[in-house]
Amino acid sequence: MPFPEDITLESRDNPLIRDERNYNRETLRVRNEQMLATVTSEQRSVYDEILKAVNKNKGGMFFVYGSGGTGKTYLWSLLGSALRSQGDVVLKVASSGIAVLLLEGDQTAQSKFAIPIVVNKFTFCSIKKKSNLADLIRIANLIIWDEALMISKDCFETLDRTMCDILKVDKPFGDKVIVLGGDFRQILPVIQNAGKTEILMATLNLSPLWYKCRVLRLTQNMQLIAGDSSHAMLERAAFTKWILDIGDGTINDDGSGEAVIDIPDDLLIKDCKDPIKTIVKEIYGSYFSKETDPKFFQDRAILSPRNDDVETIND
Repeated sequence: MPFPEDITLESRDNPLIRDERNYNRETLRVRNEQMLATVTSEQRSVYDEILKAVNKNKGGMFFVYGSGGTGKTYLWSLLGSALRSQGDVVLKVASSGIAVLLLEGDQTAQSKFAIPIVVNKFTFCSIKKKSNLADLIRIANLIIWDEALMISKDCFETLDRTMCDILKVDKPFGDKVIVLGGDFRQILPVIQNAGKTEILMATLNLSPLWYKCRVLRLTQNMQLIAGDSSHAMLERAAFTKWILDIGDGTINDDGSGEAVIDIPDDLLIKDCKDPIKTIVKEIYGSYFSKETDPKFFQDRAILSPRNDDVETIND
């Protein structure tokens, strides 16, 4: 077959590296300057510490711990734009497909790093040393893994062994700078038919890697506007504190490990004979079957922790 004349040597190299560098550097530089002007002091401190580790090329493992709304995803975008505007390679992954939607042009960690479905203390990722993916890992300046606590510690240890083998460096993740993010109040690893103890034993902070990890905290909620004393903002702040106190176990704590939590009246539907019909009416009204505007349904949802209840409500 004839070879196209306009294809250069650069376009025939590693497609994974080419894709990771396929960004408009000037656009990213401008975006980074704009975002830096709006960050909190906490975010700026975390940002500077991680960039310092990257620029010194000494490796390091960080865990950014913060509740929802403290700007972890915003921080990932800030770090990505800063390094990619210089031509550096940043690999951003997440533990779930939903979380990946918030990251620019990236994948789940299992897909990106070819992590096996079944992992244990002996497994390795399916990456050959002379593959394009191995070359991409070698030149990567920063790896960001969002919602890290949703995944078993065996996945991190599997990637750690693989990167040490590929890079031939016996340090955490081959001495690359890796940043993990998450919130211990949210979903922990889902292990089929496992009890509380088994789930806790599978979490990242019970891995040997955790003791080599520097924990950085974000506590300031970016959704709460400083100086705004309106009733709506005060109400949102009170609700945010209530949710965090539940997650921290500080509500009605008597030292027994169990507590009774009072749900605020404005969150309750009290007068009902048929709970399912009542909540459907409360959320969707009585005539939702005649609605044709998609936005009507996009603005409403009923959440349930059990699939059986979901199917009953849908029926």
